[in-house]
Amino acid sequence: MSEPWKVFKCSACEMCYGAKSLGHNCPHCGQRTNKATQVIDSADNPADLRIKVIIANTPPELRESLEKQLKKSEKLIDTSSNFSSIKGLNVLRKSVDSDGKLTLEVVKTNFAERGFDEDVVAFLEMAEAQGVILRAGEGIWQFLE
Repeated sequence: MSEPWKVFKCSACEMCYGAKSLGHNCPHCGQRTNKATQVIDSADNPADLRIKVIIANTPPELRESLEKQLKKSEKLIDTSSNFSSIKGLNVLRKSVDSDGKLTLEVVKTNFAERGFDEDVVAFLEMAEAQGVILRAGEGIWQFLE
């Protein structure tokens, strides 16, 4: 069985994010993880990780309601005849650089190469809202899967 995903809580900005191991930078503030970085939860797969990261970064009074809504929703975005959330996620995976980051330009190019006419910015915003990616800067995201 593969190593579980971990939900880390950054000691600098106190935001949570997912990764498999230490040694990554916080996608929110850039702080490097180390042995002192708190692990607040773990997940066996990226889908569970996504929900746990979203919930961890939600104010306590809203967590229960949000968790119910997230568990009802199994699709990242609405599907069309040619495009699906799975295909979009595969494009994101192929767009990731060696540091686990992806840029708007690379994702747009990869969507176009596959003939997807989807709004790339809207797809990235949805992926970000769902916790699949985290914004690392203007036009740059950290992929969490």
